Amino acid sequence: MTERTDARPRRAGRVAALCLAVALGACGGDAGTRVASSALQSMEADYVAFGMRAYVTASGVREARIEADTAFIFEEESSAVLHRMSLVFYDEQGRERATVTGTEGDWNRQTNRMVARGDVVLFIHGDSSTIESPEIFYEPDIDRIWSDSTTVRTMKDGSVQTGTAFESDMSFENLTIQNMRGSTRRIF
Repeated sequence: MTERTDARPRRAGRVAALCLAVALGACGGDAGTRVASSALQSMEADYVAFGMRAYVTASGVREARIEADTAFIFEEESSAVLHRMSLVFYDEQGRERATVTGTEGDWNRQTNRMVARGDVVLFIHGDSSTIESPEIFYEPDIDRIWSDSTTVRTMKDGSVQTGTAFESDMSFENLTIQNMRGSTRRIF
């Protein structure tokens, strides 16, 4: 009869040794290696926030939530450049009204004016429709959201409306699409 030994403790020891070797090898890298791109390094922001989340309030009531993967904050201009951003609007009862997402955006922290750019999608929670445009603007002082660029609105039932621009109030009751080219319906 042959004696069997359990190979698990030896394997665990080998795995631990390999992990330690990899970790030590990573520490020995060139100290001059740059992590960020030259464009990011040349940006003269006062602060850089990763995983940023901020709230827009009026008279103590939350109106919106702003999130960004990365935010470059400029104190003197009271502005922020946002990357991989989203903006969630709330109604008076605190329910999510609409969500804007984009690859980048600008936020004026003093006036709360915003613009989202790059594959921008506006999702309207009330009717489950989406509006896609290269850029979308938000102006809180006049309760307005709009785009001066090509606009595609897709309704919950799959019908699609296209136009050269759109404008709406923040309740999305007065939404207009300029130069609308008709409505089609998707069939799947």
